[in-house]
Amino acid sequence: MRINNVILQFKLLIILALIYCCATNLLAGENLIGKVTLVYKPYKDTVRLAKAQVYDLNSSESVLFYKPRPFEFIKNVPSDLALFGKAVVAKKNLPALGLLVGSTAVLIAFDQPLLDAAQQFGRFIHLDASHKFNRVSINIGSLKAPLVDVPQNLNSALYFIGEGWPSILVAGGFFGYGIFKDDYRARQTSSELTEMFFTLAITCQTLKRVAGRQSPMNSSTPGGEWHPLTNPSVYAGNVSNFDAFPSGHLATVMATITILSGNYPDNKYIKPVGYSLMGLVGYAMMNNGVHWAGDYPIAIAIGYTCGKIALNRGKKNIHKKSTITDYKPKVTGCTSSLMPLFFGQSGYGLSYRLTF
Repeated sequence: MRINNVILQFKLLIILALIYCCATNLLAGENLIGKVTLVYKPYKDTVRLAKAQVYDLNSSESVLFYKPRPFEFIKNVPSDLALFGKAVVAKKNLPALGLLVGSTAVLIAFDQPLLDAAQQFGRFIHLDASHKFNRVSINIGSLKAPLVDVPQNLNSALYFIGEGWPSILVAGGFFGYGIFKDDYRARQTSSELTEMFFTLAITCQTLKRVAGRQSPMNSSTPGGEWHPLTNPSVYAGNVSNFDAFPSGHLATVMATITILSGNYPDNKYIKPVGYSLMGLVGYAMMNNGVHWAGDYPIAIAIGYTCGKIALNRGKKNIHKKSTITDYKPKVTGCTSSLMPLFFGQSGYGLSYRLTF
């Protein structure tokens, strides 16, 4: 038994090392740390002086990252939730909201045949759909505390990507790199990821309890039953019978991709790799009977919105002025102006200016 525990811990260390390397290699593409400067940052109804670093993205655009304050992410959570609510009902977002609700309704109507097809494909390619994890625990005195569940097959490994642990470890990797290199962009990324975890958890868990949808593995009818506003004690006693909608896993992956790609737009691999992994995670959760396809559109929208809210707090895009070689005169017609002039104590006159 002791040998098995050592093997499990070794596997865990391998996973941690791989994820940490992914985060640090992402940052290794930077040739220079941003230039440190002092700027005025909006604060409540006024501004305050803050340290920041400026990174050049290309010849015409730079991005400024503020130095994150300790535990600033916790203070931002209440306002993040308020901003999320405003984004949902904002007039400009209503067309997208309608499309989101419509696509969710269509998928829910076809959830059972979509699930059956996904699981049939899994059997065809011999992808083990069983939920196989080995729990690694640590001993704290007489208490045995669970640390993490290590996946034991490919489908479970894909499912594990959306559980939050990988994103938390990536955030830790960015934080360590940012502290070591004094890189505000990396530290801000870590802070935004942590901020997103709190906002996302509150949003998704609230909606899960409001919807109360059965997971496929527990469904008693095709498409699963819905039990809105389930009693909290009943919910806690059989979570998988009520927590399918929306998918917190997919929301977490989407939010992570949104923040990483937003802070590192010069890295061309984040979006294709991230979206590919998100698709695999979505399929794996249908294959093992944890989620329906109809649980996904709202989850993706939640992840994107929470990621964008956190992303917009810590940086500011700067568009550089055109150089003289880029200047192209714009013909706008003739303009004229008449202004008073004053010379010393007693001299005065008029200035007339004609521009054409």
